[in-house]
Amino acid sequence: MFYILSKLLSFLTDPVTWIVACFILAVLLRKKLAKRVFFWTGIALFILMGNGALISLAERHWVRNVTRPLPKGTYYEYALVQGGFGDFNPATGKTQLFDEAERLIEPIRLYREGIVKKLLITGDGSIHDDRNPGSSKVFLGYLASLGVDTCDVILDTEARTTRESVTRTRELLGPDFNGHNSLLVTGAIHMPRTVRSYHKAGIDPVPYATSVPLLYRLELTNFRLASGNLDRWWKLIHEWVGQLAYGVAGSV
Repeated sequence: MFYILSKLLSFLTDPVTWIVACFILAVLLRKKLAKRVFFWTGIALFILMGNGALISLAERHWVRNVTRPLPKGTYYEYALVQGGFGDFNPATGKTQLFDEAERLIEPIRLYREGIVKKLLITGDGSIHDDRNPGSSKVFLGYLASLGVDTCDVILDTEARTTRESVTRTRELLGPDFNGHNSLLVTGAIHMPRTVRSYHKAGIDPVPYATSVPLLYRLELTNFRLASGNLDRWWKLIHEWVGQLAYGVAGSV
């Protein structure tokens, strides 16, 4: 039920949904005033949320407490890697990485440098496709090709949400696991909600954020409109609403 609700919220929190809905209503409604209101609301939403400067400021404020560098000379037992970095592509029979590929690449780098001993990779279908039973084995082969000893990898193929990832981490690493000597690896925008979810479960890993937004600079080019900024707003609003929903459910 929670998974279905999260997918519904994902659709409803997308600014593209709002803008398209405004233009559809502007076409369908009969009253001229209502048509004008929804038409100009759609234009205003695109100008406001398509603006690169505003979303940059919002992103930096949201991640301000989770983007600290790791102290030198410190080593960790586990990297708790959150899914969302890729998927199994049945057309090629290979693992395919997405925009959040840094979620996987960084812990592999830390592993190869000896900073992290083991990888626990969980959630979001990034490592397993129910329609392709061999997809997990393909993913392990991909990790091996990057220099990871698969004996040092724990795969969770069941979790689909952040909430389920926390539960599965507890099940896989045991009730006494507190995360004190582990890294929590996920995208910077996703990190605040993820950290709070793990803390709620009594797991206290060190945040290691990837895909960190660039520092905001007051330049004319930052104010240009781009459709990609709508996607950035969607990810941020999804986290805001998700954190609120998790709070109501008692998960953060």
